[in-house]
Amino acid sequence: MEKAFFKRISSVIFSSNKTDLDTCQQIYYKCLLASRRPEFYTKFEVADTFDGRFDMLCLIISVYMHKLNREPEKTKEFSQNLFDVMFKDIDLTLREMGAGDLGVGKRVKIMSENFMGRLIKYSQSFENKNASLLAKTLARNLYRQEGIVNSDNEITKFVLTLSEEIESLKMDFVMSEEFDINNLVTSCFKLDNE
Repeated sequence: MEKAFFKRISSVIFSSNKTDLDTCQQIYYKCLLASRRPEFYTKFEVADTFDGRFDMLCLIISVYMHKLNREPEKTKEFSQNLFDVMFKDIDLTLREMGAGDLGVGKRVKIMSENFMGRLIKYSQSFENKNASLLAKTLARNLYRQEGIVNSDNEITKFVLTLSEEIESLKMDFVMSEEFDINNLVTSCFKLDNE
């Protein structure tokens, strides 16, 4: 399963025939790669399960979409396309895992609703750099255990740093194929360790 995942992503990101690929797909797969970084599952102890990986992907995509929401007139269609790409991939993943046709549609609907709820809460915490709200949201959604994260936890500080770093970038760059959120995550891990 893991090999199939990386093969699919590699074919999108490193394909020499990039003209067939939509920018949203490339950005989505870069977000997906960033969400799979081992530090999240070791240093920050996110559960390395299907649900834990989904929660981590929701967090990375939420940071990215919060940036897009800064200029909604410019980014509305792009955001919708990114959302569609994400849930088409989740649908495909569930089918590859053996979920039946009837169950997939319902599960994808629930997961998309869960994502929207997370996006709203994460965005509210990023808006005012509210570490307390972010900690509560991370505890509830990333760790699924109330009170396990506080404002001073490393994960809270890391996510706020990531949000601040993406905020400093120009929108045109963030919406381009050149933008790699995985590189930004790497630089935030370095900042976090200084």
